[in-house]
Amino acid sequence: MRTGRRSIIFFILLISFTGCIKEKFDPSDFDASLDLTPGLAIPIGFSHLGVEKYLADSTLNDIIRISNDGFVSIYYTAEIDSGVMEDIFSINDASVNQAIVNQTGSDIFLNIPGITFDLADSIRIPVIATQADARIDSITLLSGTLQLNLTSVNLTGTITFKIDGLIQNGVPFTVTRDLADPDFTISLAGYTIIPEHDIAGNNLLKCEMAINFQSPSGPVNPGGTIVDIRADLSGMDYETIYGDFGGYTIDFPAQTIATPFFSKMTDGEILFADPEIKLFFQNSAGVPFGIYFSRIDAIDGNNAGYPLTGPGIPSAASPKIIAYPALNQEGQTISDSLVIDSNNSNLSEFLSTTPDSITINASSEITSLTPSSTSFINHDSKYKVSAAIELPLWGKADFLILLDTIEFDDLSSAIPPPEEVDRLIVRTSIINSFPVTVYPQIYLLDENYVMLDSLFTGLEKIEGATDTNGDGIADPHKQPPIDIDLPRSRIDNLLNARFLLAKGRIMTTDYPALDVKLYSSYYLDYYVGVIAQLKINTGQ
Repeated sequence: MRTGRRSIIFFILLISFTGCIKEKFDPSDFDASLDLTPGLAIPIGFSHLGVEKYLADSTLNDIIRISNDGFVSIYYTAEIDSGVMEDIFSINDASVNQAIVNQTGSDIFLNIPGITFDLADSIRIPVIATQADARIDSITLLSGTLQLNLTSVNLTGTITFKIDGLIQNGVPFTVTRDLADPDFTISLAGYTIIPEHDIAGNNLLKCEMAINFQSPSGPVNPGGTIVDIRADLSGMDYETIYGDFGGYTIDFPAQTIATPFFSKMTDGEILFADPEIKLFFQNSAGVPFGIYFSRIDAIDGNNAGYPLTGPGIPSAASPKIIAYPALNQEGQTISDSLVIDSNNSNLSEFLSTTPDSITINASSEITSLTPSSTSFINHDSKYKVSAAIELPLWGKADFLILLDTIEFDDLSSAIPPPEEVDRLIVRTSIINSFPVTVYPQIYLLDENYVMLDSLFTGLEKIEGATDTNGDGIADPHKQPPIDIDLPRSRIDNLLNARFLLAKGRIMTTDYPALDVKLYSSYYLDYYVGVIAQLKINTGQ
């Protein structure tokens, strides 16, 4: 019996495993004992379907996990989201214009040589992040520019700019310029900004100005503009920002995880005893991300969605706060995880919908700190969220499965000519160690995929194995042969078949009372042969 390696379906594993490992046929294992006269026994083939041999030649290795004791699990993984903080959290450019006004109550007019006059004022430059309401305690800069431009008329003297919140090597920035040439631009690489905060919580970089007027200057009338100042912060790339970023939200893209495990199931249910959805987090940003899910849905073959619910699923009101590095762990990546199972959710019922895929919609929001606390974001801080769906093959099931159409070899070379045959019996001898019973059906299709016949009556079954010695592992079961009786009227249908369409009902042993486990040592051996009753040739 030949099929493509993709065409023999591993009914017994309850999943769409595919593979066929051919072995040498041993005629002694084929029971041809039938009282047919005259008769001819024709071995067709033998197959050994075993998990371990199958895994050695399967593209599904990356989703199958086998524990030390041979217990089999299916494991689907997907990345939910990942990112680098400098790509999502930045310092915006900012500008401020301010006029310094004569508030002395008198004219400022220096027209006698040697006379001077001093005036002090300040300007506050906004320091604005992607999150406008973030409290910024300090910013260590990799690059950026501060530009100050000053416009005045009929003034002589100097202006000194002092910015205590702009520090390099522990020294606050200060510079003195001539009022005839007051403008300047500095690179902020290597500087640290320490903003002050007003009552509204705005982050402000205060620049103090001391103007020394010299003769001749003025006149400037009371209430008149002495100088106009424009300050610009631009192109700021940070190394580290310290502060409180509570309320900043990252919406992860919706993620769909395909679950081909269920793709061939058409009706019924499968109940896993211990399924899990695991979320894994990696975080090198020193902020408390609160992860929550707006929806997790099982999407079935009709594109209908079934929600995952329960107290174990973080919500916006009760997020999962993932671990993050403390200030003394800056530069380290901290890992964390979350497990959703049948104890904290409806996961078993969720999976009983036999979904084609599972969609996850998640977000994260940085939670607020106590007023005296600070957190940090490095420019290269990273976060990563990934998901795994683990399906230990432990549970109970009763469902229908419909498999792909497969090519069927012409049997004309294996049996006598049709005109010499009165009756054919296709006999299958089976040894099954899987704790699963299969009620098979195979439809015969011609070259145009028109159904010619079905092989089974619906009463035949591959009997499931049971644990006979109490060690928790099913023991191999050899059942009486399964015979498919093909009288003369049905033989032509078999010979004319060019394709097979397989369908079956699968039921775990002692369903629904017992949960069963599948181990990699389980196997199914079957021997297939044809017993032919020949026409008696009288020579007349």
